[in-house]
Amino acid sequence: MKVYEWTGQTGVHFRDVCQPSGTYYRNITPSEVIRLLEAAWESQARVRLYYGDRKTGRDWGDTCGVYGRIGRSTGPIKVLILLAQRRSTGGGEILCDCIVRLKVNGKEVYRHPKYHKELPF
Repeated sequence: MKVYEWTGQTGVHFRDVCQPSGTYYRNITPSEVIRLLEAAWESQARVRLYYGDRKTGRDWGDTCGVYGRIGRSTGPIKVLILLAQRRSTGGGEILCDCIVRLKVNGKEVYRHPKYHKELPF
């Protein structure tokens, strides 16, 4: 198993683990999320990502950069990226370890056991 460990600018230590597909995921990413993201990447399905706190399940309420199809970066450490359109060639890294809910082709396929949204004031 290939492992890539690094320390961010703030001093936080990260550990990424390579899957058989060659894609790296944070070691704290749930295996079910990895399986579903890999399947969506292979099928080029449209996804809707819901990011949130992985401990509490609270949805952060992000609405930008959460719709599209999944692609993969190039280089030695391949990570999943979100492509806004079929013609897109680049996008931002998907925060796989922060997904609390996932829809593929409009159907919910994953929900964190404690998933909830904060109500606006």
